Amino acid sequence: MSDPSLRSSTGPIDGSAVSRSTALIITALVLAECLSAFEAGMIFIALPRFSEIFEAPASTTGWAVTAYMLVAATTALVGGRLGDMYGRKKVLILAMLVSTLGSVISVFGDSMGAIIVGRGVQGAAGAILPLCYGIAREALPAGKVSLAVGFISGAALLAGSGGSLIAGLLLDVADWHMIFVFAAVLAVVASIVAAFALPGSHTPAELPRFDYIGAALLTPGLTALLFGITQGPKWGWTSVGVVGLIVIGIGVLAVWTVWEMRRREPLVDLRVLTNKQMSLNLLGLSVLALGPIGAVQIVTPMILQSPTSLPVGLGMSATVTGLVAGIGAIVGFGASPIAGVVAGRWGGRTAFLIGAVLFAVANLMIYFGHKSLPVMMGVFAVAAVATAFAYTGYPKIVIESVPEQVTSVTTGVLSTARQAFSAVGVAIVSVMLSLWTVPGTTAPALSSFDLAVGWFIACSLVVAVVCLFIARPNQTGGAEETAPENAEASATSA
Repeated sequence: MSDPSLRSSTGPIDGSAVSRSTALIITALVLAECLSAFEAGMIFIALPRFSEIFEAPASTTGWAVTAYMLVAATTALVGGRLGDMYGRKKVLILAMLVSTLGSVISVFGDSMGAIIVGRGVQGAAGAILPLCYGIAREALPAGKVSLAVGFISGAALLAGSGGSLIAGLLLDVADWHMIFVFAAVLAVVASIVAAFALPGSHTPAELPRFDYIGAALLTPGLTALLFGITQGPKWGWTSVGVVGLIVIGIGVLAVWTVWEMRRREPLVDLRVLTNKQMSLNLLGLSVLALGPIGAVQIVTPMILQSPTSLPVGLGMSATVTGLVAGIGAIVGFGASPIAGVVAGRWGGRTAFLIGAVLFAVANLMIYFGHKSLPVMMGVFAVAAVATAFAYTGYPKIVIESVPEQVTSVTTGVLSTARQAFSAVGVAIVSVMLSLWTVPGTTAPALSSFDLAVGWFIACSLVVAVVCLFIARPNQTGGAEETAPENAEASATSA
């Protein structure tokens, strides 16, 4: 738990003042994460339009996704560390303003190359989520932290699903430029709200040295590894390019790990991950990313949009698919405060466990009810609630397990791991779906589909078992939150 002496004190605070400041802080953090999730999800629906306008192949337009992902994976770690060192509020606002610059580059560059560069700059938004978790822990009364984490996680879910819907509407009523204009306006608004609503972050009296060599090793190592994984299905897993990138990435990251372990003030304190709670947390999130929160995004649109003449397919339009996903996201966002309450009262492991079990239920519904639209609508709703609980649980375990001053960089490690294992999961499931196909087509046969869904169920159950071995906060000496009714009375100024 953060030391109360590190927070500024302005004297006694009445309950209404604390409530107002808490509401403003949570609003600012939710808005910031809405920006991050929107920028991550907005681009997918625009890729076909880019191919038409710029006469570019899918291998080129896909870089608009890849560039963002590669930069975001690195900035989640580096941005988290900078926030822990120099003040999370400052770095959060800087990350949002840099992402604004990325949108401007895309709009005024007016070319596929400029869009790719702009998307890479937008990747600075990858730092937003870990910074938001750190700010919530630093600035809020202890009894409100879990609630804030729940809302932040719910915002990621809602804005992520809404990104494609909003982008689609902007593409239909205007043109592709408006997607980036909307992102830029959202970034500016979120930055202004953060500047006025968030309290100043605590910075240590003696700043540690920033690990420039660690950052220099991490960036190419992580980039090579993730790029190799994402290109595997396209280039072939045995191709020289893919094997070379993965080997180089692993080699550089191995050197980086040795360097970090020997540093007194590392970029990422990897010793934190040797904590049993954190090791199991990282394992659970990684396995979850291999299936239910990663590659499942390949399967669910396929079920809704594939023709009914195929073994799997409901023949729905892209608009209906977006609406179904949007309704599910709204349900998930509605469940996020409940997830926060559960995590606050019974610990992050309980919320994480509930999320894993619900993911198993959602995929069992897919397995037995994929031919029914009402069942699939239920699948999206259950999966959204599962995501809200899982995304509230794993950062809460971080808060329970590590010192306050490394909260952001540690959650950044988990965010980066989630992205990396999601990429691996997509590759695994892509292979599964191609094992058996409908004769004369590339569509997966029912046996391939069953194998993929079975994989999602198995991953969910493994995560549930892992959660059972994560001890409750009071059993590990972790930071227990004070009861909500006592938090406001004992809290110092936020």
